[in-house]
Amino acid sequence: MSKKDYICMSALMMIFTIMVFFRLGNSYAPETFYTASADNRDIVLDFGDYVDISDINVFLGNLNTRTFSISVFNEVKGNWEVINGEAAFESVFAWNNLPIQYNTRYLGIVSLDESSVLHEFVFTGPDGAIVTPVNTAEYPELFDEQEMFPDNKTYMSGTMFDEVYHGRTAYEFIHGLTTYETTHPHFGKILISLGIQIFGMTPFGWRFMSAIFGILIIGVMYVFAKKLFGSTFIATATAGLLTFDCMHYTLSRIATIDIFAAFFILLMYYFMYEYMVKDYGRQKGTAPKEFLLPLALSGLSMAFGIATKWTGVYAGIGLAVLLFWYTLSHFRGKDTFRLYGFCCIFFVVAPLLIYTLCFIPVVGYTEYNGLIDKTIRGSLSMFDYHANLVAEHYYSSPFYEWPVIWMPLLYANDAVSATKVSAVSCMGNPAIWWVGIPCVLFLIYQWLFKKDKKAGFLCIAYAAQYIPWMSIGRITFIYHYFPAILFVMLMMGYTMNYINERFKYGKRAITVYLGIALLVFFLFFPVVSGYPISQEWGYKLRWLKDWIIVL
Repeated sequence: MSKKDYICMSALMMIFTIMVFFRLGNSYAPETFYTASADNRDIVLDFGDYVDISDINVFLGNLNTRTFSISVFNEVKGNWEVINGEAAFESVFAWNNLPIQYNTRYLGIVSLDESSVLHEFVFTGPDGAIVTPVNTAEYPELFDEQEMFPDNKTYMSGTMFDEVYHGRTAYEFIHGLTTYETTHPHFGKILISLGIQIFGMTPFGWRFMSAIFGILIIGVMYVFAKKLFGSTFIATATAGLLTFDCMHYTLSRIATIDIFAAFFILLMYYFMYEYMVKDYGRQKGTAPKEFLLPLALSGLSMAFGIATKWTGVYAGIGLAVLLFWYTLSHFRGKDTFRLYGFCCIFFVVAPLLIYTLCFIPVVGYTEYNGLIDKTIRGSLSMFDYHANLVAEHYYSSPFYEWPVIWMPLLYANDAVSATKVSAVSCMGNPAIWWVGIPCVLFLIYQWLFKKDKKAGFLCIAYAAQYIPWMSIGRITFIYHYFPAILFVMLMMGYTMNYINERFKYGKRAITVYLGIALLVFFLFFPVVSGYPISQEWGYKLRWLKDWIIVL
């Protein structure tokens, strides 16, 4: 890494920092809350006079799908009349809307659940203006943050997609509440909780750590590419592909665990590659101490990856293949056994320890006796969930559709005016993902027929992130391909380096291509960032017939 490398890498990371924090989410949200329980179900509101109420808006706390009975008081008959006996508010840490279209003075809201956590009530009239009860002093927590009610409900003001699971669980870790989301290991949610502790339970707070890891992974990609290809230009080009990939951008702006898992997967392979190139100029059969550090760091990265998401296990299989392949061909006798003994510590013991420790904040979703029992029971519960999951989703897609971006995943879609929407779609940059397909085929050829070990390393890394999904029977989505696409980008870096070294106008051609990829990113930027866009423009971006990236 030269001074120029650090400048190029820092420039890419700074550009992405500006982009990722642009409209990341509001830094405020209702945080005081009122708990309706079995002994305290009724909320009775007096508006002082008869008023037209069009909508009830509720910012729900950490308990999802709460049901209420909504009533109005009939002063003529002297009794309460139910106008909606099963009004459901579903999304946690988000504004939920219920149209009622009623003229009344007294409104009764009765919780039908054992417990409901309510952060704020906002009532609006036909003109959209806020209508405030005169007896708010009786329920101060429900009416103390009225100014936080947004003009339009979008991802900026609440949770979207799986944030209702992972962001919620991070909040529960902080407050020692019963853990809701138990289908993945917990280190990623612990990371999300750090942002919440700093910035509060706000959209900015629960997305902050995803943004940080989205920035850091660009640095890992740059260093990895420089280590692989030795070229500042190719390292910049490869890291640039990641910087301007649509899915990388989207996953860095949502409080889910995928960006963390991808970061640790890329890092573990970087350190494994560093181990594999440590012997340049050395005599075969030796195992100097400097071999141990990259192996230890690779193992620790794998440990954090598995503690974030079980896809880290897939990555670990690829690491094992590379480790045995390299070690058996370079070391002999006692050195080999010493290395394997060392690896047992960092690739077996350390992952088990870190994985177990990440269960510490888990509370009360199952009976257990101590941390180890909690970990075992929790892991069995995860396995049972994924092995027996039967579900359907319109935006699901099988593994063979991922490389061509056949079915993007719409995270959020909210109307902000009669003609504009705020949409967040999870999809790859077509100029990168589609071009990556022939690059993968090229590297397979280079490995199998030209015996290029560098190509072989990348092929094995890619296969470890992709092939295991081919046997998965449960519902899958396009974001499951993200760890694999990281290695596709490195394969593209290999291909660009090949072109640059062998063709007179290679560098110019690569620069033109990168410009096209950049243009396509900004073309799709509104539909992956949530920036308000006209529906008509969104429809024009449907390059494939099944693309629904705005509604």
